[in-house]
Amino acid sequence: MKKTLLSIVMLGASLLSFSQNEATSPANNQDQVLMTINGEPIMASEFLYIYEKNNQESSLEKKTMQEYLDLFINFKLKVTEAIAQGVDTTEAFAKELAGYRAQATPKYLQDNEAVDSLLQMSYNRMANVRRAAHIAIQCPATGDTVAEAAALAKIELARERVTTGVEKKVKKGRKTITVREPEDFMTVAKEMSEDPSARENGGELGWIQVFRYVYPFEDAIYNTAVGEVTPIFRSPYGFHIALVEEERAFEEVHAAHIMKMMPRGSDEMAIKAKEKIDSLYQLVLAGADFAEIASAYSDDKGSAMRGGDLGWFGRGMMVQPFENITFDMEPGEMSKPFPTRFGWHFVKLYERRNIQPLDSMRNQLMTQVKRDERFKEAEKSFIKKTRAEYHLPAEMSDADVKAYADAHLEEKYEDLRNLVREYHDGILLFDVSLREVWDKANQDTEGLANFFKQNKKNYTWDEPRFKGYMIYAKNKVAANSAKQIIKSADPDSIMSYLNQRVNVDSVQYVKVERGLWTMGKSAAVDKYGFKLKDVDYTPSEEFPLVIPVGKVIKAPQEYMDERGKVTTDYQDLLEKEWVAMLREKYPVVVNQEVFEALLK
Repeated sequence: MKKTLLSIVMLGASLLSFSQNEATSPANNQDQVLMTINGEPIMASEFLYIYEKNNQESSLEKKTMQEYLDLFINFKLKVTEAIAQGVDTTEAFAKELAGYRAQATPKYLQDNEAVDSLLQMSYNRMANVRRAAHIAIQCPATGDTVAEAAALAKIELARERVTTGVEKKVKKGRKTITVREPEDFMTVAKEMSEDPSARENGGELGWIQVFRYVYPFEDAIYNTAVGEVTPIFRSPYGFHIALVEEERAFEEVHAAHIMKMMPRGSDEMAIKAKEKIDSLYQLVLAGADFAEIASAYSDDKGSAMRGGDLGWFGRGMMVQPFENITFDMEPGEMSKPFPTRFGWHFVKLYERRNIQPLDSMRNQLMTQVKRDERFKEAEKSFIKKTRAEYHLPAEMSDADVKAYADAHLEEKYEDLRNLVREYHDGILLFDVSLREVWDKANQDTEGLANFFKQNKKNYTWDEPRFKGYMIYAKNKVAANSAKQIIKSADPDSIMSYLNQRVNVDSVQYVKVERGLWTMGKSAAVDKYGFKLKDVDYTPSEEFPLVIPVGKVIKAPQEYMDERGKVTTDYQDLLEKEWVAMLREKYPVVVNQEVFEALLK
C-alpha cells in the first residue's frame, strides 16, 4: 500500500520522475544555484532536469516553467519540513531507501560490455544446436591430488586413442613397424567412460542446447569444430572429452501427442497398450477431434489437460525416437503410433519455427545468463576494471572491491544520483504528507463534518439515492426485531445485536444490508426502497419478507454520504493551508537572473 501511494505522490506532483539515462542537460556543465530554501542551495540542474523530463511531447499535461517552479518550491518545502521533523534519521527511512537503492544498483555493478558479449555469445550458440558424444572419468573436486592425477591420466589416454591413436607395433612383411591409428570414439567410450550409460549408448549425448549442460561442458563443445574432439575439460563431476558430431540450425516445433503407458516387464500389458493406442489412432483418423481424444484418454495427464499440447520444444528435449519422428513431420501431419521407453504415442505437429530475434529474447536470455556459471566471467571483468579504475591494492578482496565501487556509484553516474534522490525525497514527501494531510483528514471526523456543512452546496447528485437498510427475514417476528434494533442501536453495533438477539442457535433468521443505493443497483431496493413498479424481483424462499428501513434523499445529508469526495476536498484544503504555513516558516529565495536564463 505504501509503495503504491508513494508512486502516486511522485507522479501526482510531476516532480520526481528522473530518467535512468545519463543527463545531457547543458546546465550540468555549468551548474548554478537556482534558489535557497531555509538557506540550503538547490541547483538549477535539478529543477531543469525535472522540468524537461515531465514536459516532453508525450506528457499528458504540459506546464510552463513558471508553473513548474511553484510546484517545485512546494515539493522542496515539504521535503525540508520532513527533514526538520527528523524523518530522514529514522531506521525505517534508512531501510526503505537502502531497499530501493539496492534494486537500482545491480546494472551499475557489472561490466555491461562483458554481459552483452555473453548475451550475444549465448544467442549465437542457441542459433546452432550441436550433437555430441563424450567420455567421462569421474573425479569430484575433493582436493585429492592422487585421485586427480590418476583420473587425468585415464582421460589423456582416452583422448590419445580417439585422436592420434596409441602406438602399436605391427608386422609388415618381415619388418615390425610402429603405427598410430585413431580408434572409434564410441568403442572407446564403451570401454573407458565412467558414465554408466556409455556401455549402452557409446557416450552419445544427443543434441546439446545452451544452458542445459554445465558451462564448461557447453563451452568445450561450442569451441570445438564439428568432427573434432574437444580438449580435456573439467566439470564438477570429473574430466571429460567430447566428439562434436553434427551441427544444425536451431528449430522448434509445436506439437501434441496422445500416449498410453507401457509398463516394463509385462508383455501382456505392452500388447494391451498397443491395442489401445491403435484404437485411439483409428478414432482420430475417422474424424474424432485430436484434442478431445487426448483429454479423455491420454495417459500423459500433464499434456492431456491441454488437449495433448506439448508446447514448443527443440532438439534434445524429448526422448528418441519421439524427437526424430516429430522433427521429420510437416505442420498439420499426424504420425503413426510408435513406442518409446515410456509407452506408445502418436503425434500431431502444429507448427515449426526458427530461432526468434535476439531483441524478443533478451530479457529471458539475461535471466538465464545471470543464473549460469558463465556470468562469473562478467563479474571477474568488472572486478578487474574496478581495480584499475580506482587503483585499488591487490590485497583487497573481490567483495571489498565491489563494495568500494558501490559506495562511489552516485559520484560516477548522474542518472543513478538523480534516481536515488528521487527515492530519498519521495519517501520523505510520502511520510510527511501522510502525517500532515492524509491521515489528518481521514481521522478528523469533526473537521470533515464542519467542512461538509460549510460547502454543502458543492455536493449534489444527478439522481436520488435510497439511504438506509434492507431487511431480508424468514418471518415477521425476525423482521420486526431487526427493525427495532436498527432504529435504536448504534449503526456500528447493529450486526452484533442481530447475531445476539435474532440469529441464534446457528440459524440465520434475518439478513441486513446497509448502504446508499442509486436506482438500478439492486432490484430489491428498486422495488421496496424506491417503490418502483414493474421491477422484476421476487424474494427468496429462505427470506420471503423484505422490509426497507430508510428514506430516499435527493442530495447528501452528511459528509458520510459523499465521504470520498469530501475527504479529497478536505485534504486539498489542509494541503493549501500547510503549504502556506511552510512558505512562512522557511524562507525561499529564487535567483531570478538564473531562472530567467533558463527561460531563454
